[in-house]
Amino acid sequence: MSNLVRKTMLRAAFTAMVLSGLSVSRADVIQPTVVLPPVDGAYTLGSVCVSAIGRCTVDAMVSGFSVVSRDVNGNESVLVNAFWSADIFTESGGLPDTFVGHVSFPGTMQFVYLGRDPSVNPLGTFPTEITDFNFQGSAFGNTFEIRQDANQMSTGSTTIVPITVVPPFTYSVSSSVEVFGEFSFNGAPFMPGPPRTATLTQIPEPGSALLAGSVLAGLIGIALRRRS
Repeated sequence: MSNLVRKTMLRAAFTAMVLSGLSVSRADVIQPTVVLPPVDGAYTLGSVCVSAIGRCTVDAMVSGFSVVSRDVNGNESVLVNAFWSADIFTESGGLPDTFVGHVSFPGTMQFVYLGRDPSVNPLGTFPTEITDFNFQGSAFGNTFEIRQDANQMSTGSTTIVPITVVPPFTYSVSSSVEVFGEFSFNGAPFMPGPPRTATLTQIPEPGSALLAGSVLAGLIGIALRRRS
């Protein structure tokens, strides 16, 4: 492969990564309202392997927040419907091994923003508790349920601040919560899972990842044509 082709392909990969990073890896959620939790946000949970069931969850996240009820009485308590999703791998030596498939299970979550009243003090940093969550479903011939560990508290903080001073107003939301859950696999007794740091991120627009992939494919195609 010539130096020109190599440089072109490297440039293509770099361009695609930059485009993807701009649209996919945004840490904070940007939104036009002060509603919490952000409907366009997702709490990422990373990856974990559980040797007891021989499975690993990779790129797990909770997203698709839809408010069921909201109560303000000194604190703001919000019950939402949501989805827990992850890529499932077999486990080998504490590491992901063979890809099994992607799963998405429906469920509910209860957020409590301590000291927040959206009509009085919607902005600032608020201690945050996830007082309850439960997700369950079946996939690949197995059933799975994950819920809040009753013996631990899932706590963290959420910050919402304005990023514009004239209309249309927009707000930046960041949040991180240490989550303690327990799980049941195929109806077995619940087992505590390792604590996970749930970090709020912006859900990418559907076309953003496709755009980055298209740019990469197109530039690599140009490089290959130059090579030939």
